[in-house]
Amino acid sequence: MNELDPSLQLLSKVDVNTITHEELKDLTTEILDEVLDKDSVLGDLPFGVTLGEVDLQIAVEHGRAITVYLERFDNIVVPIVVPNTGAKIIDLKKSIERKFSLHLKRAGEKITVSWRRIWKTYCLSCNGNKMKRNNDFISDYVENNSKIVFVKQSREKNIHD
Repeated sequence: MNELDPSLQLLSKVDVNTITHEELKDLTTEILDEVLDKDSVLGDLPFGVTLGEVDLQIAVEHGRAITVYLERFDNIVVPIVVPNTGAKIIDLKKSIERKFSLHLKRAGEKITVSWRRIWKTYCLSCNGNKMKRNNDFISDYVENNSKIVFVKQSREKNIHD
């Protein structure tokens, strides 16, 4: 008889007639975290990982996505994963928004970030090249392991005659 993984043995002992939905969700999350923690590719993912994070990590391993490193104003560097072909600046911005939203949720913060205001005030930059147009391809600005930063948007002033 095949020996079950210890984390899966616990699942085989569950009485499906008496377990609540919440208990099953918690148990599934716990088992998934244990299995992912043992995986050589997915072991670096945080507990409570989302399906999107798993998909992106697998895409990185298969060369379908790249990791860029966003240096925040407080000098903390945050890895951001984006597809390496066909991705646009808007996709990079959405990846940044997701990453920070997940971070705040996992930290238990109840802060709402106004991304509209952030993108009106700041743009992304890599090696001094500002990424101002959302429809530009990110491959025009970054490659794998590039460092990107927030820089203040330069506004053209209205000059009245």
